[in-house]
Amino acid sequence: MAEELQKVHLYYDDINKIRVLETNVLKQTEDLRDTCKDYETKVQDFLKMITSLLDVVKELGDNVEKQKMSAIGAMNHLKSIAKERESNQTKLQAQISEKSMILDQLDSEYDALQILEATQNETIEYLTQIR
Repeated sequence: MAEELQKVHLYYDDINKIRVLETNVLKQTEDLRDTCKDYETKVQDFLKMITSLLDVVKELGDNVEKQKMSAIGAMNHLKSIAKERESNQTKLQAQISEKSMILDQLDSEYDALQILEATQNETIEYLTQIR
């Protein structure tokens, strides 16, 4: 009877149940199913790891971009400070030049006034002696 069932592709298993597949093919199929489930689990775990890795990389990229923008802002601020300092230095140099010219003029005027004073003192002395 078993041979007749095998001709129509029906088989008995270990507990004498009628099966469509041979016992060894059934075992291989179950092994393949279990292997596929393990593989699917590993692929899902891998996907989770990749997703978390991508999240970490994205977060790091965002942090790098923030730091980059902050650094650019700081560089621009330093450049503006340097330009302002240069501008102030130019203004101060102009003021120094202006004050130096005024000082030279005042020195010349002082020298002229000292000469005038000496001349007037001589005149006063001369006039007082004449009297």
